[in-house]
Amino acid sequence: MKLKNRILPYYQAIPKLLSFQVVSFIVLSVLTWGISALCGLLLGLSGKAAVTSGDLMFLFTHWQGYVMIALTLLMVVCYIAVELNAQVIYCARLIDGEKPSIWQSIKEGFAAMKKYLNLRGVLIILYSVLIAPILGLGFSVSLTQSFYIPRFIMSVIQATPLFLTAYIIAIVALTIIMFIYIFIVHGALLDGMTMKEASVNSRHLMKKNWKNFIVEAICFTVLTLFVAALVVIVCSVLPLLIVQLIPMSESVSIFLNVLFCSFLVVSVAVMALLSVSFLIIKLTTLYKKYTAEDGWEYQPHEKKRHPLVITAAVLAVVLCVAFSIFSTMNFNEVFRSQVTTEIIAHRAGGVEAPENTVKGIEVAYELGAKGCEIDIQRTSDGHYVVNHDADFERVAGVSKTPNEMTLSEVKQLRVDGEPVPTLEEMLDASRNKVILFVELKGETADDRMADDAVRIIKEKGMEDQTVLISLKYDILDYIEQKYPEMQTGYLAFISFGQVENTPFDYLALEEEISTDETIASVHAKGKKIMVWTVNEEDDLDYFMNTDADAVITDSVKLSGEIKEKLAQRKPLEIILQRVSSLIQ
Repeated sequence: MKLKNRILPYYQAIPKLLSFQVVSFIVLSVLTWGISALCGLLLGLSGKAAVTSGDLMFLFTHWQGYVMIALTLLMVVCYIAVELNAQVIYCARLIDGEKPSIWQSIKEGFAAMKKYLNLRGVLIILYSVLIAPILGLGFSVSLTQSFYIPRFIMSVIQATPLFLTAYIIAIVALTIIMFIYIFIVHGALLDGMTMKEASVNSRHLMKKNWKNFIVEAICFTVLTLFVAALVVIVCSVLPLLIVQLIPMSESVSIFLNVLFCSFLVVSVAVMALLSVSFLIIKLTTLYKKYTAEDGWEYQPHEKKRHPLVITAAVLAVVLCVAFSIFSTMNFNEVFRSQVTTEIIAHRAGGVEAPENTVKGIEVAYELGAKGCEIDIQRTSDGHYVVNHDADFERVAGVSKTPNEMTLSEVKQLRVDGEPVPTLEEMLDASRNKVILFVELKGETADDRMADDAVRIIKEKGMEDQTVLISLKYDILDYIEQKYPEMQTGYLAFISFGQVENTPFDYLALEEEISTDETIASVHAKGKKIMVWTVNEEDDLDYFMNTDADAVITDSVKLSGEIKEKLAQRKPLEIILQRVSSLIQ
């Protein structure tokens, strides 16, 4: 097939697809806002500010929780109806040369949801909403495109051969399943089949055409990447290179750099907006080709002018110019040229020293860490020792838990040559050096641990140098109620609602939910926010350049190096880094 014929269906569809995306975005935004507002009202009636990873049981123990689950399912139905069903219907009619109605397609998309009222339909929804975004395979709705396996869980999977093998097998199996049933939605929506009939049809089509499908998929991917790279080069890379080569004042240079980077952001946003539609068009053309008895080919449409698209393009250019002027005049405020994010050493010293040891605190302090996070658990005789895992197997070769050992027995263990410290010893080591974030951890994390930890900290006179943190909401709430003078910090990797209204001094949020909007809302409530656990260089580079108060990291030395590098950036580097974060 000629290159022109491969590109033409997508090129001619762009105006219509952009219109569909804008309308569907508005529809889903209104529905999402309405459902979210109802969930917020239900949370308010229950006396809660948010549902997080530390108190998910609320959803299954209160009537408000059950209603919220139902509303969330309704939201999922809306996204499947619009972004999958309606888009397949709309694209099919578009490439057939018809003049499809966006509203009619959306209406039919909702009507088609009855076809999902069976096991196969439910599995398709689960795949699109959960599995596809988490594994990065196939179609996923925008509602859950950011879903992923939390990094702290993924690190366990990668470090455990059995888990890693199971994970790889799962990816391979799900990829094969995705290819076999790739046309199931098309059969159900375009040819009126039941999900069972459509699944049989999809298996038959892939068995007969799998070689051609692979070739077409490769060509589509290569062509898409080529066009995307060409757009990036033309809109941004070449102009930016030219700007660097021509002598000019700093203000003019900043203006032009911001302008061409703005063009890049707009171009990438448009390509991202169209990417799913292009994928659906490709699958739809292949479905028609494989199912047509006499063969099927795309028939080019008459060339038309599209004044709305031209107007939108002109408006985008005007907005980019206006933003560039404003940014040039307020550069430091717009692009966060100052680095204020501090470093908190995970497990006392991160990877720079034996974890959860006095030496770890000493090394972290020498490397410039502002604080150290440790994990305490109770021994069988009521003392508090520092250990991250449920037992000492990984760090000391003993499979017993702290609660199964006395303090004297724990003191015989060694972590890379260092003794297992008590809470008291870690407080002494951190005094006037770093803030100690004490995580109440494990099966012994209860109200008794909270009472004892507060008592020990007060005996040391270190209330102002210590923060009590936990994944368990109830324990921290207990501390806030009984010891309001103590600083508390809540660890969460899932959050829905106004997490900034939780009654804690610090919020330590997992990377994915630590958005600019969340950080700003937390600060607006006078609280501090930390991001955990940030270890990769790119992630550190990103979060050290946000308004987060701190990052919790194992890579203390690397974090310090990145912070120093960020402080020495030139204007173009600052702009490009901000652009990179927006594109991500």
